[in-house]
Amino acid sequence: MIRGLALGLALLCGSSRAFGQEEVPPAPEAPEGGAALEEFVPEAKPREVEGGQGVEAFEPAPPALEEAAPAPAAGPTVQVSGSLRLLAGVDTGFEPQRSDGLSEHVVDVQGRASLSTDVKLSPSLRLLVEGRALWRAGAEQGLERGKAFFEPTLGEAFLDFYTPRVDVRVGQQTLAFGANAAFAPTDILNPRDLRGSFVLTEPEDAKLPVFAARALGDVGPLTLTAAWVPFFTPHRYTVFGQDEALFQPGLGVSLPFTVDPSIEDALQPRLLETERPEAFPWLGDVGLRVTSEIRGIRVGGSWVWANEKLPQVRLDPELEALLRAQQRGETPDAALLLSVQDRLRAGETLVTGRYDRQHVFGLEATALLGPAQFDVDVGFSPAQTFFDERLHPLRKPVVTWVVGVSQAEDSDFLYSVTWQGVAVRRMGAEELLVVLEPGTARGEARTAFLHLVVAEARYAPRGSDWEIGFRGAFEPIQRSFVLAPRVGWRFTEHLSVGLAAEVYAGKPYSPLGYFGRNDQIVGSLRLTL
Repeated sequence: MIRGLALGLALLCGSSRAFGQEEVPPAPEAPEGGAALEEFVPEAKPREVEGGQGVEAFEPAPPALEEAAPAPAAGPTVQVSGSLRLLAGVDTGFEPQRSDGLSEHVVDVQGRASLSTDVKLSPSLRLLVEGRALWRAGAEQGLERGKAFFEPTLGEAFLDFYTPRVDVRVGQQTLAFGANAAFAPTDILNPRDLRGSFVLTEPEDAKLPVFAARALGDVGPLTLTAAWVPFFTPHRYTVFGQDEALFQPGLGVSLPFTVDPSIEDALQPRLLETERPEAFPWLGDVGLRVTSEIRGIRVGGSWVWANEKLPQVRLDPELEALLRAQQRGETPDAALLLSVQDRLRAGETLVTGRYDRQHVFGLEATALLGPAQFDVDVGFSPAQTFFDERLHPLRKPVVTWVVGVSQAEDSDFLYSVTWQGVAVRRMGAEELLVVLEPGTARGEARTAFLHLVVAEARYAPRGSDWEIGFRGAFEPIQRSFVLAPRVGWRFTEHLSVGLAAEVYAGKPYSPLGYFGRNDQIVGSLRLTL
């Protein structure tokens, strides 16, 4: 929940021009050259025949026009595109190495590349295949514990079928539910990559494609979307060892083991889980969405039943007591230690990491008012997983609302402002949501609230090669925020560079202050094909 919330802010800030609506694919084009149409031959103009008044005669059509051969159908069209992005960041403050295993990276370098081929096989058939690659390297102060990894993956890879009534897409794809491109409550079918910078991550990097079947069609005034994701894919995250990891010093937890940096990133995807949801032929994730336009306002509703993308980790009470004694530097109780050893030898399971399912119901509306677009989403889930201050999972009903306004017309100045609210109901008097609530909230049964205001602005004068802007977020209850100013310069149509900063502020236990030691200066280079 911690990383998912912060990542959502990055997605929204990076998508001020993406409005969360899945476009209806264009209608099939007619074949070029008129292959399916018989060529029209004009009649010859009548004239009088010599020696006969009032009698009309016609000149025969030229032989070449009497039987016009159809032109050959147009062949497949191919479009190739790609990009390469490089980021290099240096922290503004170098923290000494820590003894709890949660030292920060002071240098972080990464590169992302993508290459896609889009083939239009016919007016009703389209194939797209994309490959992606991520390379990342980092080191702690003094270039200690340096590490690097290379991760090639399949991006979007799908086949589109266009018919007069319904359009079907099968394959690796991203799905859009709700009005808001980042915070829509029902937009949970695609997992997220939570390993990047919160406000400098681009939306296409954060939302991961999944294998799915999606149907999109119109029934009268309604537009229907149905999606099925048969195979489970979790979020990509790091538990420790990265500046964006789930475990930060503000949590007050130390690592009970030491892992060599050369293998720690490879271990992380399985570190918190002991089992995954069963795949096909079981149900998988499903979603339905209905939208329509009423007096210029696009309204809709959606329902998603899906596996959560972060595991619920549960420790046996005896094992948890031993680990907490170790964190406090205390000698473990001998009887407790012997009991845990005996149970392990007997084959008992003392740690579980499982993924629960949740229903999410959503309502949405989108409207254009002058040069601005307004988006509203409201969602309800009867049971969603949160975590308390001891990282115990809590299943609570939750209501989420999102209100956004963004620039909808082409302009030198673009902006986007979004307010997200979360209400977690039925909180017990002794329960406290980790990081999301201040310690003073404990003491009485309540509904826990979280508010987040996210904003982005960019100014790029027409005809110029430079631009300036910022992204930021503010959480008012504990008064934490993050701000990322940036400047950019475009050398050519395909080559640009940038310079940005990330500044966090707030208490170590607040939603954005939790990552407060990650202030950095970042340089970037982007090359497109």
